[in-house]
Amino acid sequence: MRQNLFDWPSLYHLSGTRANILRPFQRTLAGADVLEIGAGCGAITRYLGECGTNVLALEGSPRRAAIARSRTRDLENVTVLAERFDRLQCDCKFDVITLIGVLEYANLFTSGENPPLAMLERVRSLLKPEGKLIIAIENQLGLKYFAGASEDHLGQPMVGIEGRYRKDQPQTWGAKC
Repeated sequence: MRQNLFDWPSLYHLSGTRANILRPFQRTLAGADVLEIGAGCGAITRYLGECGTNVLALEGSPRRAAIARSRTRDLENVTVLAERFDRLQCDCKFDVITLIGVLEYANLFTSGENPPLAMLERVRSLLKPEGKLIIAIENQLGLKYFAGASEDHLGQPMVGIEGRYRKDQPQTWGAKC
């Protein structure tokens, strides 16, 4: 399949190499109850299931959720829901919650004065007392942006570096939030 993954969207959504971001946490993940928020097409979901975790994967796009569900259909320990996190009704507590490529979209799917903080507070309420939160986002102050590359979410140069995000757009952060 690797020969068919030639462009950025295909690699991002379908390549199993995306799971490399979680490989350092393999011992923490073994046997854990995991909530994956923003499963996309299941690249990381598949890895989590293969690690022996009990996975509840949320994906707001029904089409992507169907792809993730198909990709993990042979793993009984994986459940994929076509559900937005802000609409999730759940009394469960999790050992690990992942926000990989998700927190930057909090402004679009979470209400309140500070949507990213509200999202993180909700996530915290779903963690077990010793639970772990794994967050991965682009660095607003990454070298490529200083070199003139367009901001990953908006396709415009210098937006993040100059802090020109609007409240209704995805945003990334640097050292300070």
